[in-house]
Amino acid sequence: MNKKLIFLVISFLYMVTATAQPLLIPYPRSIEMREGYFSLTAKTGIINLSDKNNARLLKHYIEEDININLHEQRGDNNIFLITNRKLKESLGAEGYRMNISADSIVIEGAENAGVFYGIQTLRQLAAQNRLAIPCMEIFDKPEYEWRDFMLDEARHFKGKVVVKQLLEEMAYLKMNKFHWHLTDDQGWRIEIEKYPRLTQIGAYRDSTQIGGWNSPLYDVNIHGGYYTREDIREIVDFAAERHIEIVPEIEMPGHTSAAIAAYPELGSLKTPPTVATYFNPTWGVFNVADERVIQFIQDVFDEIFDLFPSRYIHIGGDEVHPESWEANSDISRFMKEKNLDNYSEVQMLFTNRVASLIHSKGRTMIGWNDIMGKNIHEWADSDNESAHALAPYAIVQFWKGDTALIAEALKQGHRVINSSHRDTYLDYNHTKIPLEKAYDFSPFPKGMDRKYKPLLLGSGCQMWSEWIPRIEDMQRQVFPRIAAYAESGWTIENKKNFTRFSTSLSQILIPRWKQKNIAWHKESTPQAE
Repeated sequence: MNKKLIFLVISFLYMVTATAQPLLIPYPRSIEMREGYFSLTAKTGIINLSDKNNARLLKHYIEEDININLHEQRGDNNIFLITNRKLKESLGAEGYRMNISADSIVIEGAENAGVFYGIQTLRQLAAQNRLAIPCMEIFDKPEYEWRDFMLDEARHFKGKVVVKQLLEEMAYLKMNKFHWHLTDDQGWRIEIEKYPRLTQIGAYRDSTQIGGWNSPLYDVNIHGGYYTREDIREIVDFAAERHIEIVPEIEMPGHTSAAIAAYPELGSLKTPPTVATYFNPTWGVFNVADERVIQFIQDVFDEIFDLFPSRYIHIGGDEVHPESWEANSDISRFMKEKNLDNYSEVQMLFTNRVASLIHSKGRTMIGWNDIMGKNIHEWADSDNESAHALAPYAIVQFWKGDTALIAEALKQGHRVINSSHRDTYLDYNHTKIPLEKAYDFSPFPKGMDRKYKPLLLGSGCQMWSEWIPRIEDMQRQVFPRIAAYAESGWTIENKKNFTRFSTSLSQILIPRWKQKNIAWHKESTPQAE
């Protein structure tokens, strides 16, 4: 291409882009357009005054996204990456500011994470404009500190390649928590050296229910798999480079059939369950009155703490069916000794003991809002509620019940993550939760007293995998709705605009997913056809 043609192309791109607001997901807090453009070429240099990893990833990303090789030395024009601690008050830990002029792009953050998120914005600008990035100034920081995506691999194991791809897409969308559901009735997916049968036995089931809840149909092929300690360390490091914190979920005291199948002494019934092949909650419930169970949990957590540097450990705590405890003499004795009125109080005492154990190691326990001891299930006895209080340092992840339960948890001083199943469950079909409904979701419920907002950490979107064994089907459930949840977690409410978001989706993300062979739900993105 001769110089005159290059000039005409750049001039055209400038005329198109200079007056229009850029398309970005999630959308920034403020953008001020300026005259001129920055030309991104192979002669552009990276001047790094930030984390070395940020510069390495910027170089890698630009080469991968638009096939331009940047270099880490001064060039004809330059991209400056700057970590400036003095910006903490205005930007927080994850905010950034970006100044694009004709001869430089300056990305500043108070922490390395902020610079990294500025890089993600630059990637989206470069993908749109390539030769000419319009001059502008962006000030940006997240509305919520907790922006998570959850993957359930206990029901259907997906593997390391899939997880890394999901982490990359999370990073591109500025999501910062990967909630990893690693154990359940249907499988135990993480190697624990002290208890090898957890993966030798608990990681495999001999068949799998198909056809929906209560279906009599089964796929009779063995399903299984697990992550070695080396796999976990590799994935944790990969996520950390992208400023994603991995929060492991180790289910207890219910949803534990796989663990009990491997070590029957942990269970409440005389006849222990097998690794579950069907998906309704099963009889797998720990005998929490037995000190061997407590020792098992301590041992497992010792290895979990070693593998995951996360400040948070999720214990699930949901859907504990008390039938397993009703026939157990240890539990009856335990209730008399502790003066407990019902099985909800048994669970509360256990939960607080586990919360204390986790807290003693400098970590924080998270559990689904069942851990509040309230009756949120249709099958539960109406009087089966706990009069005891949840440990104050425990975080409540709301998934079911009236949103008044969120208000109650906040009033009690608990930090809360809003993952309302009606709004955020990615296993629900696109009719039940269409893209616009996902986009309209606000982590902070409408009508709630704003004084509690500091305790509302943010939200999570959950990819439960009972009925989604195939990777392509999982992707169609996740994409494009994950982008809507990413913007709901990052973008301030009065800056959200579904029309703009849809246009950005079709012009930025759909081409990216096509390039990466990521399947998405096309009916919710008609303009991308």
